[in-house]
Amino acid sequence: MRLKDTNVVGVARRYAEKTVGTPGPNAGPVRRAANASQIISVVVIGVVALVGILIFGQIYEAIPMEVLEDDEGDPTQYGQSVDSLVDGFGGAMELVPIVLLVIIAALVIGVVQRMRMNR
Repeated sequence: MRLKDTNVVGVARRYAEKTVGTPGPNAGPVRRAANASQIISVVVIGVVALVGILIFGQIYEAIPMEVLEDDEGDPTQYGQSVDSLVDGFGGAMELVPIVLLVIIAALVIGVVQRMRMNR
């Protein structure tokens, strides 16, 4: 069964076309909204990463250090598990700057394309 053009999405599309117009070289508000959403994405990813690092640091500091090593200074099984967890988290956090750079690059490409379309 096909959805007719009277569905909610169709009504919203027609309203947007009447109000804002179809996206084109002169669709300023639509393009600015797209750029703003990318900037918001960068900020949100950065804040989430920072909060994640802070929470992880607080949890790691709460672990009693005497359970991580035995009397001879060798890591216990629990200590080895914590070390592998910290290494995995560190590896995941290394990807955050790359994701942010990709989003910023997409923003720059969008701005350059908009500048080319205005000619």
